[in-house]
Order: sequence, then C-alpha cells, then structure tokens
Amino acid sequence: MHYDYSMTEEISGYKTVKRLAVERPDWLPIVRECLDFTKEYKADFAGSWIFERVQRKSGKGFSNLRLLVSFGILKKEGTSRAGRRAYYTIVDPEGVERALDELN
Repeated sequence: MHYDYSMTEEISGYKTVKRLAVERPDWLPIVRECLDFTKEYKADFAGSWIFERVQRKSGKGFSNLRLLVSFGILKKEGTSRAGRRAYYTIVDPEGVERALDELN
C-alpha cells in the first residue's frame, strides 16, 4: 500500500480545526483572528495582539492561546518582554483556512 506523506501535512490544520469545532466551537473566532492576522501581516503574532482584535470585534476574551497549541493549530515560536509575551505561528494556514471556510 502506498502512503502519500504530503497529504498528512496538507490536512493537519484542516483536521485539527474540524476537531476544535466539535470540542471547543467557541474558539473558532479566535482561530479566524489568528489566520486573518497571519494573512494581513505575514508575520508571527503575540497572543495579546489577537486578544485585542477579538475583544474589539466581539467583546469576548480568552486567557491565552495554549489551547490552540495543544490542538496543533498554533506553534509557539518564542517569547520576549522578559518572557512575558509569547509569539505564535499557524502550523498549516491553508488547511486551517479551508476548514474555517467549510464551517462558515
């Protein structure tokens, strides 16, 4: 049996967002903000920046982005400000976007 490893990478963000939609649908708008930020600035982002964007749009907040890291949607890239600000990237932006588009 032939296994296409390239498909694994391609669908990982897709699958994790679909799983998040079942287990924690309240986090989908936060994933969308992370994706929008990534597309807009083409850069890593701090959790506090996403928090501000979500707060401004919906009035809702969250404590940190660790849940999205544990799901495999985000990857922590490092910290600054004496270790108080974490920076993140989306592991598979194309897969994440495809899943979010299907869910909306």
